[in-house]
Amino acid sequence: MRATDRETLSALGNYLKLLASGEVPEQVPAELGFAEELGAVCSRLRQYQAELEQLRLKLERETAFARVLQNSKQLYKDIFIKSVTGIMIVTEQGKILDANHAVETMLGYSINDLTRYNLSDISIPDGEQDDDELIKDLVEGRRTYFNIEKRYVRSDGISLWVMLTVFAVTSDFATPYIITMLEDISARKSAELHLEHVSTHDSLTGLYNRSYFDSEFNRLQNGLQVPVSIVIVDVDGLKQVNDTAGHDAGDYLIVSVAKVLSEALGAEGTLARIGGDEFSLLLPKTDEEAALQVIRRIRSCQQRFNQANPAYAVHFSMGVATANRGSDIPQTFKHADAQMYADKMMRKAGEQKGQHEENP
Repeated sequence: MRATDRETLSALGNYLKLLASGEVPEQVPAELGFAEELGAVCSRLRQYQAELEQLRLKLERETAFARVLQNSKQLYKDIFIKSVTGIMIVTEQGKILDANHAVETMLGYSINDLTRYNLSDISIPDGEQDDDELIKDLVEGRRTYFNIEKRYVRSDGISLWVMLTVFAVTSDFATPYIITMLEDISARKSAELHLEHVSTHDSLTGLYNRSYFDSEFNRLQNGLQVPVSIVIVDVDGLKQVNDTAGHDAGDYLIVSVAKVLSEALGAEGTLARIGGDEFSLLLPKTDEEAALQVIRRIRSCQQRFNQANPAYAVHFSMGVATANRGSDIPQTFKHADAQMYADKMMRKAGEQKGQHEENP
């Protein structure tokens, strides 16, 4: 073999070793006789090599993204399951699809039980129509979320107040799902209701107080519920009872009068203690004749009470007047008050004659 042939074969061998190692030289050795053809092959190999590298990098990115996506799904699942805030997934129609453990604890239902219900099945009806409008606004994009206070019924029948934060999400199939986050606010609501009750009710009798009476008195002046009748009641002899038997006995007298009035009136009108020994009754949509019937009922209840409790008999004076226009209500109150004082004077005169009439 000629020396030139050995050199060519040696060069070719070395070149093939480079190719086998994955390296594709930019230049083909000039001593190879078919350098031009081999160069073209090497150029295509370099192109394939670059494309393979791009595919490898793409695969790495997609693998990393899939791993992140899977981790994210697991993260969101863990957040849903382990959140201390109750979370429910429901349809636009209110069908419960899923719930987390916080909801189970809060409402006492298992997740399997919850998925057989609609939200309306476990809530106390209160403004459902408003709820539907709010959900519709979410689904149609007019609002991003809303908050609302609702009452739900636990599996043991106990009701609780819940603050809801509600928003909508859209799946890959464009089906809207409603995410409802629940926070138990029963303790806060109970405190609010207690404060509201304290601010509007008399602590001794449990009736409405002067503040609430004044707000209703002002509201009725809009004239939408005329005729409005007003009854004024003043306890007779309270000062004497306080002075001779003590304030506990006086308080008992006031409470007894409140019981008589409450029994006679039921849920009719607004009954309030507006002073130490004074009560008043607002009667919307009540004319003069109907108001006199109320007075007769009060006297009848008073008589029954005194017969059942002769040692603690109650006596009080009353006045009544009726307003046919809202603007007349302040003056009507004064008329009723004047009637009450006239009744009191008549009773005092009767006592001096040894009589104690209890007629209207």
